[in-house]
Amino acid sequence: MDSNVNKILQNIVNTATLAADEAKAAVHSAGKAVAGKYDEVKMNIELARLSDEQEDVFSDIGRMLFLMHTGAVKDTVMSDEGEKSPQQVIDALLVSAEQVQQEMDVITDKLTVCRNEKVCPCCGRICGEHDAFCAVCGTRLSEEEPEEEKAPAAEPEIQPAAADAPAAEPEAEAELPAE
Repeated sequence: MDSNVNKILQNIVNTATLAADEAKAAVHSAGKAVAGKYDEVKMNIELARLSDEQEDVFSDIGRMLFLMHTGAVKDTVMSDEGEKSPQQVIDALLVSAEQVQQEMDVITDKLTVCRNEKVCPCCGRICGEHDAFCAVCGTRLSEEEPEEEKAPAAEPEIQPAAADAPAAEPEAEAELPAE
């Protein structure tokens, strides 16, 4: 009877060990998923902050254009870097807007990778992970070529052009009987 009890206890220990290992794996997997979502949320927050910053720059550009249009701005404007012409101020604001856009593009690319999304190379729309074609413009998204395109094409035999062909050796002239 002791051997039966020992077998039952050993089975319980083995089952508990397996359950603990499975629970540990599940917690690890959930932790990775949460960390991925946390990173995604952080990127979305940064993207929203950059979008607000860019909108402020656009607003400043519009304000400067309006002041120029109404004549409220003369030849120079005081800025953080000193006196500048209104066009120099607008140019600096446009450069700033472009820099913010580049930062936004980097974050958007990271988000696309994080979400396992594909971006259409033609129109820039975000497509599903398993999409083969863009739903908007129809461009092929798949990085793999279809099977018929994958097979190497048989190399055609290259025939030299008549001008490029080596001169044919003259055939031996048939000897004509002497007359």
